[in-house]
Amino acid sequence: MKKYFFTGFITLLPLALTFIVARWLFNLFTAPLAGVTESLILYYEKSLGLSLSHHDTLVSFISQVLALILLIAFIFFLGFCGQKFLINTFQKIPERLFAHIPLVRTIFRLSKDVTKAVFTENKKTFKETVLIPFPHNDALTVGFVTGETPSILKEGLPPTDLVVFVPTAPHPMSGYVLLTPKKLVRPVDVSTEDAFKFLVSCGVIHPHEPLPTDEKKGQ
Repeated sequence: MKKYFFTGFITLLPLALTFIVARWLFNLFTAPLAGVTESLILYYEKSLGLSLSHHDTLVSFISQVLALILLIAFIFFLGFCGQKFLINTFQKIPERLFAHIPLVRTIFRLSKDVTKAVFTENKKTFKETVLIPFPHNDALTVGFVTGETPSILKEGLPPTDLVVFVPTAPHPMSGYVLLTPKKLVRPVDVSTEDAFKFLVSCGVIHPHEPLPTDEKKGQ
């Protein structure tokens, strides 16, 4: 019984986590427009021959789907205009609007810089997977080289060459940014995807090794 339970649990858990993350993203992106689209649905329900007064959940879901469609269309519109002829205008308008709001200005600029760094085409955010001494010299942890140490940060400090991001486990979205000499960094032949699997699983899933399900299929 115990074996069957854990087999079912392992099968269900990835599906549940995928559903939770997808639902969270769906709500995150549709929430700002859901109220507007819901009002439009209720306004036109009679002309469409619908009766939705007792179907609040259905109305809410349909309004979110419609909000997502409108958002995607708006994103494509911005991308088209930006690529064709209005890229500088679209970039400058938000900066001028938020320029005199201290906290909002900082959040906007940070979000803009991080988005450009992560999603720019033909540019890898993580250049190499490495091992680096952390949190002390007698222990090693997995890190990712993100670039060279900025020259302004080298002034008055011990010699450093590389910027290495060390994620936390099992939640790799947070971590530490280390400035380190190149001689302390040990490159390893592990892809970024495999390294993240290793971290998220807290070391259970090893790089270059088949998963338990793959081993069973091969037998």
